[in-house]
Amino acid sequence: MIRVPFGDFFFLTLLSLVLLSNKSPASCRRLSNLNLLNVVHTRDNKNSEIRELAKGNIGQSEKELKLVEDVEEPGDPVDAFWEWDRMVVGGGGELDFIPERMLRIGPSMKVPSAANRPLYSPFVFPNPHTSKHVAFPQKEMPPCLRPMDRPFRAHRTYPRSWEFPGFEASIPRHWDWRNVSGINYSSPNRNQHIPVYCGGCWVFGTLGSLQDRFNVARNNRWPMTQLSPQEIIACNGRGNCNGGTAEDVFVHAKIQGLVEEGCNNYKAVNEKCTPFTRCGSCWPDSCFAIQNYTRYYIKDYGKLSGRIQMMSEIHNRGPIACAISATEQFDKNYTGGIFQQLADSPSNHIVSVSGWGWDEESKTEFWIVRNSWGDAWGEMGWFRIVTSIYRGGRGDQYNLGIERECYFADPDVSNLI
Repeated sequence: MIRVPFGDFFFLTLLSLVLLSNKSPASCRRLSNLNLLNVVHTRDNKNSEIRELAKGNIGQSEKELKLVEDVEEPGDPVDAFWEWDRMVVGGGGELDFIPERMLRIGPSMKVPSAANRPLYSPFVFPNPHTSKHVAFPQKEMPPCLRPMDRPFRAHRTYPRSWEFPGFEASIPRHWDWRNVSGINYSSPNRNQHIPVYCGGCWVFGTLGSLQDRFNVARNNRWPMTQLSPQEIIACNGRGNCNGGTAEDVFVHAKIQGLVEEGCNNYKAVNEKCTPFTRCGSCWPDSCFAIQNYTRYYIKDYGKLSGRIQMMSEIHNRGPIACAISATEQFDKNYTGGIFQQLADSPSNHIVSVSGWGWDEESKTEFWIVRNSWGDAWGEMGWFRIVTSIYRGGRGDQYNLGIERECYFADPDVSNLI
C-alpha cells in the first residue's frame, strides 16, 4: 500500500479540481478557484472579500462569485494558478511563487517564468535545495518583539571574552556551531506559527540560542537540550503570544528555571500559569501536574552589539540572540543565499546567530542564523545575511540591523548530568 503524506494528498486533490474545471459547470469552476484561495495570503485591504473566502465562507455574495467567475483557466494548472493571481489578487508580486508541493506534482507542470517569480534581491547566491515559502502579510501580523519599556538590566559577575585586550586575534575566519569538528550543537528548528499564529519570536530566538549553549556547556552529551517555549509564554509574567523581549526569557530562566519541551508542548496560545502548565501529563481519565522535573537555570546574562563582540561571544560561549528588522522582502521572498537589503526600520523580530562564514566566489562575509518559521522557510529554517564589512564597511545598512542589539546568557549546568 502506497502512503501519501497528507499535505501532498491535499494538493493532489486541489489540482484535480483545477484540471477538471474546464469540463465542469460554473459551480465546479468556482469551487476549484476557491480551493486555491485556501493556500495563499493576500496583502491588500482591497482583497478582504477574497480573504473571507479563504476562511471558508464559500459563495457568500454575488460579488465574490463574480470575482471568481472572471478567472479564465488555461489547461495547465500552474498557469491557472498564476492567471488566478493576476485576475483576482491583482498580480504584480502579490504572490511571488507557488508552494513547492504544487511544483513537484506531475510532469506536465511548468515553473512560472522569472518575471512572474521575482527574487528577493539582485544580490543572490541561490541554493537549489531550498524550499519555497508563502508568507503572511506583514502588516496583518500581531506584534512579536515588543519595544523595551525600561532599560535592559544585565546580570553580570565576570568579564566577557571581548573585554580582554587583543581578543580579536583569537577569532577564526569562519565558525558554525552546526559543525564543529564534525559535531552539531544546534537543537532542532521550530515554527512559532504552528498550530496557529503566535507572536513568540522573542521566546524562540532567545531560547534557541540558550538551549544550544546548554548543549555546548554539556559537551553535547545526551540528551540534547530541548526547552519549552510554551511554559515561558504561560509563566514568565510579561511576554506572551502578543510579543515580549529577550529579557523576559532571561529573568524567567534566572528565577524560575526553564523546563523541557515534554513538560508543556508548544500550543501557540496564551495560557494561565499553573503547576500543570509548568509541567504536566495525562492519563486516559485525568491530567495532573508533575512534581519532579528538571529545571534549567542561567547564571550571567547581558547585551552586546557589533561584529567583533558578536564573533568573540559566539566562538567562546555559543550562539546568541539578535534583534532584526524582518522586512517583507525577507519574510516573503527569501529562499536561500546571502541576504542583503538596504533598510532602516525598527527591530521587530529575534533570531539566533550560530556563526559566520565567507563566500569565496563573491568575497562576502555572512552571518549564519536560525529563524523560527519552520523548515519550509529559507535554507531549511536558516538564513545567511551580510555582516557589517559588506560594501566597504556599510553592511550594517544592509543586514536588517542584526548587529545592533544582541543578547547572551550563560547556562548553569551544575545541577545537570
